[in-house]
Amino acid sequence: MIMTRKKYVEIDVAQLDVGLYITLDLSWTEHPFITSSFKIKDQEQLDIIRRLGLKKIRFCPAISSSKPLELTAEKPAAAPVAKEINPMEEAVMTAKKARIERLLHHKDSVVKCEEQLLEAAGVLKKIDQELYSRSEECVAAAGELINKMVDSLLTDKDVAIHAMNDKIGSEEVYHHSLNVAILSMILAKELELPKEVIRLIGLGGIFHDIGKSKIPSKILRKKDDALTESEEKFLKLHTVYGQQIAEKDLKLPKPVVDIILHHHERLDGSGYPDGLKKPAIHLVTQIVAIVNAFDNLCNHIDPSKSLTPYEAISTVFTKCRTFYDAKPLGVFVKCMGVYPPGTIVKLSDDHWGIVVSVNTKSPLKPNVLIYDPEVPKQEAIIIDFNEEPDLSITKTYHPTQLPEEVFGYLSPRSRLTFHFDEAPDSGTRQ
Repeated sequence: MIMTRKKYVEIDVAQLDVGLYITLDLSWTEHPFITSSFKIKDQEQLDIIRRLGLKKIRFCPAISSSKPLELTAEKPAAAPVAKEINPMEEAVMTAKKARIERLLHHKDSVVKCEEQLLEAAGVLKKIDQELYSRSEECVAAAGELINKMVDSLLTDKDVAIHAMNDKIGSEEVYHHSLNVAILSMILAKELELPKEVIRLIGLGGIFHDIGKSKIPSKILRKKDDALTESEEKFLKLHTVYGQQIAEKDLKLPKPVVDIILHHHERLDGSGYPDGLKKPAIHLVTQIVAIVNAFDNLCNHIDPSKSLTPYEAISTVFTKCRTFYDAKPLGVFVKCMGVYPPGTIVKLSDDHWGIVVSVNTKSPLKPNVLIYDPEVPKQEAIIIDFNEEPDLSITKTYHPTQLPEEVFGYLSPRSRLTFHFDEAPDSGTRQ
């Protein structure tokens, strides 16, 4: 799929008309609009633009729905700049200031999430290194980590799920366990399970793949060819090895052991290691199984084979319905949103964007970081769809379909990591 860059033509400000797609050569904070590039939708916008003091404006013919006005001798080249802001512009600027405050709050939340995630990865690294030599301390450290997360999760606030950047770096090996633990606890909260149960689910998520420590790395990290039948059988033994480690070495609670042993079981009996069917698979185990399947689709051992979050959630919902109970599966899809964090989208105003967070109580209204070449990458704008009723998502894309400059700006993650914080109050819940 070939994407072409927008070609702009410079015109006099007096030639502006409703329907022209323009870009303002001003700092984002110097005008009241959501972005610096947009299609003029009405006369009010037109009047505000003419009072910005610009003499020339660039517009894009290819995506405009009208043509520039003819410039006549009788028509002034530019409207005079108003000395005072009229009530309409004042209201728009007030809304913009509030939007900037929310943007700063969001970025501050992301920084805190990154710090917590790095700390959590450090704890998991230490557990991995000392699992057999100091097993009691490792379980205690994991319990403390989960307790902190549960306490944060079970506030009265709504939860926002963030797609984090790649700052964990060398701790990539711990992404999957953290993702499964975090998303499983969020799902458990949405299912209104008790605090202690959520804690056990979090521990199960942290340790669900502990048996892979007994599997040769050449099998775990095999990318180029499909696993042989014998390698596949060996890999599936990680659930049994995990049960043995959990019971004998770590002495974990029975529900956690059950998660470790049975997180690959399916309701139709096609799972492993025991081919269990619906009545025999506990809800806590099903929760981790759903999240584990989703994260494995998003974060394949070979990144080129990873699905986008949008593709992964669609696959889990449409192709795995017979594997998991309808209630936890439906709630998981709902709280992740139609457009999960990390999804590349195109907006109705023709902007590219990446979903950076989803409010579990308003999943159809994500927060989207948008590509605007007029705004520096480090100051990128984040749109809260709760606040922008005129905008919508029109299509999703795979990162490989992005133009080079958009890819560099949005920086899609090669491996997705999720975290959460309290969602700001964002109006009506959908």
